Amino acid sequence: MGRVQNSVHIARPVGEVFAYVTDPTNSPKWNSTVLASSASETPVDVGTTIRSRVRFLGRTSDLDATVREFKPNTRFVTESLKPYRYVLIWTFSPENGGTRVVRAGDIDFRGPLKFLSPILIRPIARRTDQASLERMKSLLESRTPSTTR
Repeated sequence: MGRVQNSVHIARPVGEVFAYVTDPTNSPKWNSTVLASSASETPVDVGTTIRSRVRFLGRTSDLDATVREFKPNTRFVTESLKPYRYVLIWTFSPENGGTRVVRAGDIDFRGPLKFLSPILIRPIARRTDQASLERMKSLLESRTPSTTR
């Protein structure tokens, strides 16, 4: 499919945003494609498996993603191999008293989806992903500073 990349500024400290994103149990709260998500171990670190049930384009799938990079408050990378290869790269940086979050995803579809990806799936994924990031922003910015989950 190629890369889909979106970003958002969240008026919260980097550490708070990073902790929220790297706790997979938060994903269904902000990501409209995630129905459920959990980690094989906590705290999450390199090698942890994140199991998610997702719905995209009317299909529900189970994904197991392995954490490939975990650099606190900076970078978080996961890779899933089934039902298709999917690499998700998160970067976090301080910006104007808050956090700039960049989320980039690379999906390698197979079969008919591979041909539909550039013209149909990528634009839908980009819009869906940006809406999810905006939902995360709203959730995090509406919390009191002492709220951690």
